[in-house]
Amino acid sequence: MHLAIEAQQLRHDHRGVGRYVRRLLSEMPRHRPSLRYTVGVARAADVAPVRQQLALLSGVLERSEVVELSAWRGMRCDVAWYPWNFVRHRPAAGAIVPTIHDLAPMLQLDGRWWKVVKRWRARRAYAHAVAAADRIITGAVIARDELVRVLGAPSAHIHVVPHAADGFAVDPTAADTLLHALGAHDPFLLAVGSQEARKNLRALYAAMDSLQARGRTMSLVLCGPRGTRVAGYGSRTPAWLHPAGFVSDAQLAALYVRSLALVFPSRYEGFGLPVLEALTAGGVVVCSNASTLPEVGGDAVLYFAPDDVKGLVHQVERLLDEPELRPILQARGAKQGALFSWAQSALGTLAAFDAAIASRMSRA
Repeated sequence: MHLAIEAQQLRHDHRGVGRYVRRLLSEMPRHRPSLRYTVGVARAADVAPVRQQLALLSGVLERSEVVELSAWRGMRCDVAWYPWNFVRHRPAAGAIVPTIHDLAPMLQLDGRWWKVVKRWRARRAYAHAVAAADRIITGAVIARDELVRVLGAPSAHIHVVPHAADGFAVDPTAADTLLHALGAHDPFLLAVGSQEARKNLRALYAAMDSLQARGRTMSLVLCGPRGTRVAGYGSRTPAWLHPAGFVSDAQLAALYVRSLALVFPSRYEGFGLPVLEALTAGGVVVCSNASTLPEVGGDAVLYFAPDDVKGLVHQVERLLDEPELRPILQARGAKQGALFSWAQSALGTLAAFDAAIASRMSRA
């Protein structure tokens, strides 16, 4: 199978979708040894850096050609894969398969005129991807149902292929230097994500203020892009908040295990990979019961409603007051994490590609 991958964001995307793409590029040849890749990048200047990335992945570079996307106009392939939601560059021949992770860019409620325009453009781009697709990949049943309900995508053409978590080698001491530099102390809570509204960090911040007022003094370590302002606090950073920025995989794994819990209050996710990563690493998770998160967390997570700050505080206090709860949740987390693997994800992705090829051939 000749697979073309639209990867103009791969060079700079080191988390999220970028991690998803790199893991599948590594895993799929284990199940389809004849697979070869044409990786499309935005500019000539991206070719060498992306080749360097692929060289770090076992068995990938030797089966890959990296080209500018402008070269796709005359290219023939079996499947063109679009891992970042949208179908923007098409080959001369080949089945079309986008991975549509979520509809966040077109669903955010924000009345500013430029946000309205941005949502309108996103809706058009999603509609184009659905119309162009021979098959669609998404990561959760809830996400599939949303594609059917909101965009009218044919349910039979959507393949639900869950992601997986990297098998982190956990060294609990790997975060010692970071925690010391941040001035964070035990016990601490961990949050992973950006300041965008759907991540619902305001609820977590309100819970932290409530915990401090109740004499439950603790730190919150926040990993992810550093914002210029903390939502709800203007230019002031609360004493309990310790923004860490992006951290290494080793540090992240240690934080998952060392923290009292990963708190993930998101209102909307396409999958919710940090929840699965924390469970797989051996950590404890407190998360909202919204969107796809119950699919990922199963019975291994303490849940709360996204708007229920008191419910979030209650779950954190349970971890403080019921020491027997932590090992129970860790044992459940190990079982839940074992339900997901990159091997299964690769097989599901290849099945979607095969179905797309068959569909294209039957129409031809």
